[in-house]
Amino acid sequence: MLGLAASLAFLGALALLGIATLRRLAPFLDPVERIGYGLPFGATVGSLALLLSASLAGRLSTVLVACWGAAALAVGAWLSRAPSTKRAEPEDPATRGHGGIALVPVVVLGVLFLRWLLFWSGAATIEPDGLYVGSRYLYGDFAQHLGDVTAFAAGDNFPPQHPRFAGAPFGYHYLTSITSAALVVLGLAPSDALALPGFLFCCSAALAVFAFARRVTADSTAAGLVVLLFFVGGGLGWWLTLRQAAAEPSVVAALGGHLWDPAAQQEGNFRWLNVFLALVAPQRGYLYGLPLGLLVLRLLERAVDEHRTARFLAAGLVAGMLPFAHLGTLLALALVTPFLFLARPDRRWAAFFGSWVLVAAPQLWYQQGPGPGALGALRWAPGWVAAPDPWLVFWLKNLGLLLPLTILALAIPGLLPDRARRILLALLVPFFAANLVVFQPWDWDNSKVLVYAYLAACILGAALVVRAWRAHAAWRAPVVLALSTLVGSGLLENTHQALGRDRHRLLDAEEVELARQVREETEPRALFVCGLQHNHPVPVLGGRRVLLSYPGWHWSQGLDIAERERHVRAIFALGADADALLARYRVSYVVIGPWEQERLGASVEAFRARFPSPIRTRSYEVFDVRAISAMSETTSAIRTPDP
Repeated sequence: MLGLAASLAFLGALALLGIATLRRLAPFLDPVERIGYGLPFGATVGSLALLLSASLAGRLSTVLVACWGAAALAVGAWLSRAPSTKRAEPEDPATRGHGGIALVPVVVLGVLFLRWLLFWSGAATIEPDGLYVGSRYLYGDFAQHLGDVTAFAAGDNFPPQHPRFAGAPFGYHYLTSITSAALVVLGLAPSDALALPGFLFCCSAALAVFAFARRVTADSTAAGLVVLLFFVGGGLGWWLTLRQAAAEPSVVAALGGHLWDPAAQQEGNFRWLNVFLALVAPQRGYLYGLPLGLLVLRLLERAVDEHRTARFLAAGLVAGMLPFAHLGTLLALALVTPFLFLARPDRRWAAFFGSWVLVAAPQLWYQQGPGPGALGALRWAPGWVAAPDPWLVFWLKNLGLLLPLTILALAIPGLLPDRARRILLALLVPFFAANLVVFQPWDWDNSKVLVYAYLAACILGAALVVRAWRAHAAWRAPVVLALSTLVGSGLLENTHQALGRDRHRLLDAEEVELARQVREETEPRALFVCGLQHNHPVPVLGGRRVLLSYPGWHWSQGLDIAERERHVRAIFALGADADALLARYRVSYVVIGPWEQERLGASVEAFRARFPSPIRTRSYEVFDVRAISAMSETTSAIRTPDP
């Protein structure tokens, strides 16, 4: 309980810092905007400060976290007490509501918050037989995020290097993991350190989306529907469930047993997944990136209206914090903002772009290294992942009625103010860009910029639906039917997950115990060689750097792993070059378990004959190879094996 209290106090201090700073620097923001944007803004500022100071100190300590928490609290309290500089402004029509229908956003946000409380309470849990995660998306991504968190908290990975590709730059947006690592240092378990901020920042992201949509549409009800469509919406995948249920003798029993079939969805080429389950929750970067991106757009809107250089500079500074927070949002803004400039040109835009580049470029250089990183795989690929479906058919399947609603909303004059149309048209630019060009090695990663086009489509669709609802009672039944088709897939998949039918064991009890022993009995900066499965206990929960981990992650991040993988295999084979490779990479320990024996041909007996094994469990042995690694630099300078 002490760790939970300390963590809540730390997060509260960061939230106060963010909200109070926006109150002073952007007094035109309303209270919902300050909360929705302020929580992740404060967490980003505080986590960047922790990253810098821990890199200077070489580790993330309790004292360091406590000091920055106290500093955030003091500055936030001072800014909160200082008089606001806000001038009297006319009432914003977006805050008025429309009679009883204004209850829509309250209901939507309330239900989502309760749903997410349930989701995050079971997102990652340690049970007697192992570590479980609450969905297949978490099974894929939380292995990486847990590894990042434990490497920062228990592995002294400062200044950061890649924890799963030792010696390489850590070319990933890991700022949310810095925040979670601080909570681990304060006493939370790593699994809880993912779940607690996951819940809090999901709620703030929903508030940010609501605030942005309300500002654009000037309608609280439409903004509430935007939140529903964005976080619960999906394509026509629900049709597969109904078709499968109709083929069974009892439709009700069939629906109860087969609410959602991921394999059938994949086979049917339904590739646009539920934003919350597939992107926001497992990838975590959206928790900071999405609200910060929307804050940048809000600041730019005000800057253009006021013709104030200071507003452009503020927007550039916020955008400059994105490299460590979320690279997908950084790329999306790079696609969107030039079109905003063309729509409303002003020489003061130079202040935005200049400050953005000045702040972001050094971070990108440090993060990505001298090479292009994942963007080096940029290539022309018209149609994105539509094949084998025709492009238009693919998007009709994956967006359903949202696609025609978006087109119709753009065609109706006066549905939204001209200013709103300009912003939404700019946000749709990533849709066309991502359907022509693949930005990273894995084509599906284009979804990271498509999210912003999807948000624009949700805003347009919601505005049109609300207009139809209010126009005439005859439209209300079609509106309800249309909304049902838009959220049907998301509701089915969320229900499937909430019923525990998408639960997976990430590590068994023995592997959790192995990770604990590794953390407690090996030095924090030790380098391990282990198996290449994505859920190996050492890189996931052991908090130690490894020579190479799951190849799929490295490929998607633009890393060339061919030589490193050959070296790992040579080490496990104990071939002629094994000792030289251990010395070259300064390996401390080699782990042999079932995966290493079955997939890499490792021989426990051969390693026992040469090295001590200070850590043993029923299926795993950790061999101490530091004596070999301590060989002279001359011995380490070897000829690497031929391919």
